[in-house]
Amino acid sequence: MSLNNQHLLILNGHGNHVTLEIIEQAKEFGLDMITLPSYTSHTLQPLNVSCFKPLKITFRKVRDVAMSRSNHMEPNKITLSRWVDQALEKSLIKQNIKYGFRTTCTWPLNPKAMDNKFIRPSEVYIATNVNNVRNEKYYTI
Repeated sequence: MSLNNQHLLILNGHGNHVTLEIIEQAKEFGLDMITLPSYTSHTLQPLNVSCFKPLKITFRKVRDVAMSRSNHMEPNKITLSRWVDQALEKSLIKQNIKYGFRTTCTWPLNPKAMDNKFIRPSEVYIATNVNNVRNEKYYTI
């Protein structure tokens, strides 16, 4: 597989996200997976850091302006979807996405960019052969 076809799937550490079936499917589709340590997604997950917070802020601004213009009438589903669309266009932009990966030290990889006080020690599981999961290696970080 060429470098251009490699994809990384970043998951929070919730147990439902990493099952043998999901690992097998990810491998089948050529996805590499990493899980973030528990309780760190607000600090380490790129889109949480740089996109979803601005999305929420922008949505509230769009909503507040629209509500004030409509004498605070209750919005319907179409109105809500328009507000979400406006907020998405303003917040999920290339600049914000790149910023999220840079500040979370995900890309380019910079292990020193994150203060270790936010990360508890954990075990990292490397599954190279999903048919022989019990004999794989664990690494402590």
